Amino acid sequence: MTKTFENSGGEKEFLDIYRREEMDKYVKPSVTVDSVIFRYYEGRVQTLLIKRKNHPFMGKYALSGGFVQEQEDLNLAVCREVQEETSVKLNPDHIEQLITVGTPYRDPRMWTITVAYLCFMAFNDIQVEKAADDAASTHWLDIAMVDGKLQLTDGDKALSHDDLAFDHWEILLTAMERIKGRLEYYPTILSIMPEENTLTTYRQLFGTFNEDYLKMDSTNFLRRFKHLFQKTGRQLREPERLPPTLITSSHSKLGLCLTI
Repeated sequence: MTKTFENSGGEKEFLDIYRREEMDKYVKPSVTVDSVIFRYYEGRVQTLLIKRKNHPFMGKYALSGGFVQEQEDLNLAVCREVQEETSVKLNPDHIEQLITVGTPYRDPRMWTITVAYLCFMAFNDIQVEKAADDAASTHWLDIAMVDGKLQLTDGDKALSHDDLAFDHWEILLTAMERIKGRLEYYPTILSIMPEENTLTTYRQLFGTFNEDYLKMDSTNFLRRFKHLFQKTGRQLREPERLPPTLITSSHSKLGLCLTI
């Protein structure tokens, strides 16, 4: 074996030589984090976006995120960036890495790799958003899959791919597909729901990500998800009509015990 500085001498000596002679030979990308934040509000699933204050993509909608600091933990970085831009404090126990994206030229400024996160706001986690840092404003947008396509609306305005900065439309679509793909065995989206609700409400929640569930009646939906839901014996008080039965849901892998 040919002797080089990489396999001879001690590790400290190797690192000294590497930092002095080798490290600058390699082009390094900047690393960013982005957040796909979900909440349940007035019967709808929503996601939190900002409008960018500065170039590039000034005035466009974007996921909250930014550059990772030197030696910063990625989970801490996404929580820090979201709080700096929106004032929202994420629960570190309710975030998870979604995807790493390094498409060439995804950022017109420089070579960047972003780590996108799924973030879930608990139903009773009421916070006031306030735009700051790179955000000109904050927006909770309704989000759903409709006819197999991503539907994103800000009030009465329907958004399209070109309304979003960078590749954030694609990241949102990936988030929706990830949640859809594991509704039957790892439904983390349940963490945004209130502790008590009706089976119909949960069928509509699942239908936000997979329209096939909207075509089921509640009986077949409950049969399909009997490993997640069971009746509580309580009923929701609603005047002038038969009150729907409340259901309980638990999922040990999520560490959740939800009464719905």
